[in-house]
Amino acid sequence: MNDHGGKQRCWLCALRQRCSLAGLLREAGLEAGVETDLVEYPAGTVFQVPAGKVCALRSGAVKVLWDEAPKRPRVIDFRFAGEFVGLDSSLGVEDDKRSYETLQWTRLCTLRQASAGAELPPALLAARLAGSIMPVYAHNRMMQAGARQRVACYLVRALDALEQGGGLRPGLLPPVSRADIAEYLGLRAESVSRALGQFRQAGWISGKVDSIEILRAEPLRALVASAR
Repeated sequence: MNDHGGKQRCWLCALRQRCSLAGLLREAGLEAGVETDLVEYPAGTVFQVPAGKVCALRSGAVKVLWDEAPKRPRVIDFRFAGEFVGLDSSLGVEDDKRSYETLQWTRLCTLRQASAGAELPPALLAARLAGSIMPVYAHNRMMQAGARQRVACYLVRALDALEQGGGLRPGLLPPVSRADIAEYLGLRAESVSRALGQFRQAGWISGKVDSIEILRAEPLRALVASAR
């Protein structure tokens, strides 16, 4: 990782009340005395998280890739502002088949887990890692649903992360391509476009696929709930 972004004190960050890393430091009683490294990446940068690092997105968005050689890397998830990135690496179990690619200019706060004065209790890290597994099961269940429910699920997922981590304006989702959304949801790109078109017609969303704005979240949430 390339630490060209300088240092960041969590307790001075406007995102601290909604950031996973700041919350972890707060629970460990370390937030006020710890500096994180602020790393900046332009859009399209592919990176991995080194072992022993605890990282969270300060701004921007990344897609999570899984390299199934000899196939090209497959999109398996997304990370948005305020969320952990590569949490497995903090416990030394990050898989080298997994990498991350920035979708826009992205800033990442990183902390070396064993750095002086900032050692986080392994039990806290393990608890966060266990909690991160639950959404994977929810996503796997949703993959059995219809295209409209799956696309609604992605929109709600991105909106919830946006509301947690902040964004340019309420409801405006990060720029994710139709192809990436389709791959993540196990759908054809045309199916994603069709569902988004229906949601626009209903007045639930507006904007093109890489600049979607959520206008009415409740119908989307109800559609997701109907698939459970």
